[in-house]
Amino acid sequence: MTMNINSIATIRSCYSEKFGIPRQPGLVKSATATLELAPPYNTPDAFRGLDGFSHLWIIFVFHQSARDEWKATVRPPRLGGNKRIGVFASRSNFRPNPIGLSVVELLEIDGIRLKLGGGDFLDGTPVLDIKPYIPYADSLPNALGAFAAAAPEPVNRVEFSPKAERALQTLENRDRPALRQLVCDMLAFNPRPAYQTEKPGRVFGTRVFDLEVRWKEANSLVTVLSLDPSLNLIG
Repeated sequence: MTMNINSIATIRSCYSEKFGIPRQPGLVKSATATLELAPPYNTPDAFRGLDGFSHLWIIFVFHQSARDEWKATVRPPRLGGNKRIGVFASRSNFRPNPIGLSVVELLEIDGIRLKLGGGDFLDGTPVLDIKPYIPYADSLPNALGAFAAAAPEPVNRVEFSPKAERALQTLENRDRPALRQLVCDMLAFNPRPAYQTEKPGRVFGTRVFDLEVRWKEANSLVTVLSLDPSLNLIG
């Protein structure tokens, strides 16, 4: 069966690229995003009554992960990135239909916009639907979670070089809220591919907001080297 499904909204997120996005929602609580309804759905009436809910389900499209072909197995990061399991036993973004599902905190309603907390969305993510989180139906404490039964713990300590500290003084503002906390939370969960061995001298680049964050890791210590405006994200 072929279906035509329209995007109802777009998400503007602090995550400017896939590298660095947490692997599940709720892990980086300092991450914020704004969902804005698109025509013809862009009426505040569509959100009437939503202010009584603390959390939402967001159904969205992995718009940079779509493939013409699909594979029956994937390699989850929680299993080290080397063990294959069935795609339907994972939350991999590489799926027959590139659809994602995340529960997020509803921070604010502003007309046709929702401010969301703790999301794992790439900037520009198309939204297919929004549903309220219903605690009695959606929270199942006795459910089994197989290899993902418990939330991952942060594995890295994060420090900032003097250069990065100076940059933070001017870069953390209303357009980049809680920038220091966001960078710390992201890098504490080690965004490197799970199968990649540690190379202490290697410098990584991760984009947040309009910035290129450069960092390196050694013995579970991440050092943020610099935070600079990313030229290809400006204009």
